Amino acid sequence: IDGRDGDIMRNVGYSAYDKTMSIGLFGDFDIDEVIKFFDSEGKVVFSNEPDKFYYYKIVNQIDFEKLIRFRTATVTFHCQPFKYSAIEDDFSIYRNQLSFKKSSSTFNGITVNCQNGVISVKGTPTDITGFYIPITPMTLIGENTLSITTQGTGANLSQLRVIGDTPSDEDSFGGTYVQLDSSVTLTDTLSESKTFRYIYLFIGRGSVNFTISAQMNNEDLTSFDVFNRGNIQSRPRITLYGSGTVNLSINNVELFTITLNEYITIDGAEMNAYKGDTLANRSVSGDYKNLLLNVGNNTISWVGNVSQIEIENVSRWI
Repeated sequence: IDGRDGDIMRNVGYSAYDKTMSIGLFGDFDIDEVIKFFDSEGKVVFSNEPDKFYYYKIVNQIDFEKLIRFRTATVTFHCQPFKYSAIEDDFSIYRNQLSFKKSSSTFNGITVNCQNGVISVKGTPTDITGFYIPITPMTLIGENTLSITTQGTGANLSQLRVIGDTPSDEDSFGGTYVQLDSSVTLTDTLSESKTFRYIYLFIGRGSVNFTISAQMNNEDLTSFDVFNRGNIQSRPRITLYGSGTVNLSINNVELFTITLNEYITIDGAEMNAYKGDTLANRSVSGDYKNLLLNVGNNTISWVGNVSQIEIENVSRWI
């Protein structure tokens, strides 16, 4: 610009680029499977960066005639500019904090099985019997509600507690047993955090054959923190489960107003919203370009009926 000192610089984003590698075949191999593998796209981890993955697409055909004859070839991976953590678990945050571990136990004529989040109880006890049923440890604070649903016969002969280590009032959620019925709830407000590790099931005399489904809903859960360990802002993929109108914020800045019907996925990299394979942008009002996680700690918060949030691609490197 005439009369202006210096340059004008505009950020236009980072370009995708190619990474090449040599491959070799040995032993017995199926060339059709080799061709299929190297005509692909998705995620790739390179041996010099085993803790990172890239999004890639192979766009240049391999010289398979040379590969068959000499058993070596060069493969070009067209990689997107950013890399992500290959060892970082995706975050799944549930309003329902209660998760059963798979277990089975038989004692005094009663068999208790726990699988897929359901406890099944069956048999005729030879004596009154107590079972410790392991759960994924959950640390609770604030107002929480235990909701229990039973189906079958003989449940009214049984009680249960959610406990830390011992089936005492002091170590139990709500300080008491819950008498099992078709549907029952117990609410407790914890002023200090407490960790619970078991369900203690107490069975009286009489034949039983019923199932138990239980949830521990954290009524105060409206936010959580995630940490971007990378060296550049990331564009996460966030899936919300719930219903009604939900306002989603990052670092106390409201980004989206969402009309939520069962679930929706908001993809920051693609700047689109989906429900399954169907575009759902009409259910989302907001600016996708602001869906960013800063390097370091970030707070995800919401207002509305959200039962679960999943977040992927939290950390990103250039």
